[in-house]
Amino acid sequence: MPRTTDRTGNDAEKAVHPDRSHSASGPIVNAPPAVLIVIAILIGIHLAIQFGGPDWDIWSLRNFSLIPVRFGGLKSIDMVEGSQYWSLVTYAFLHASWMHVLLNSLWFLIFGTPVARQLGTGRFLLIALISTIGGALVMIAVYWQSPIPVVGASAAVSGLVAAAIPIMFGRPNVPLTFADYLRDRRAIIFTLVFLVMTLSSGVAIMPTFADGARIAWEAHLGGFFAGLIAYFFMSREGVHAR
Repeated sequence: MPRTTDRTGNDAEKAVHPDRSHSASGPIVNAPPAVLIVIAILIGIHLAIQFGGPDWDIWSLRNFSLIPVRFGGLKSIDMVEGSQYWSLVTYAFLHASWMHVLLNSLWFLIFGTPVARQLGTGRFLLIALISTIGGALVMIAVYWQSPIPVVGASAAVSGLVAAAIPIMFGRPNVPLTFADYLRDRRAIIFTLVFLVMTLSSGVAIMPTFADGARIAWEAHLGGFFAGLIAYFFMSREGVHAR
């Protein structure tokens, strides 16, 4: 919740430290509207599909999930014409279970908030989009013959994690440059921990997501590096005033 201030002690403290309120990050519950709207959309879509039952679930998977084999040009694959292209984005709006969508929403809130605050709504959404597509392309490249649907916003979340690293380990309104990122021990350790956790998830089965469902760690890696590259290109335009 936003902190309230009285008219005596805290005002005096602000006079002594005039830049404190400007430089400090706000509480995470004060996330930018764009972050909260995206989370609401993710949860709303999952709720609607659950309400619609198995028929809606099958219809949404057929039309909006990422199915790599569809990019192989096989005419025998049942699909709506053109769905293989829009599924590069729409797969991120589908989730296998409530646990799946809620975990992705939580990480989206945590790491999307600093990115949206620092770069503004437009570049925040663009990084999420590029990361989503980056994760999809990696899945297609690795599993180009697979008919198994890929769903979830994890690639977008991973891209936002990457974009948040230079912000988290930089100074207020002065995020790390690419050269700083490569020299910053904290940023490199955080990156390595994320990569190790992602690779480790590749050997684990997550039955809470779906029966026998597997974490698409390849999409996480694709989203992470797509988001990191996108961030450093976009951050050259400057930061968003907070």
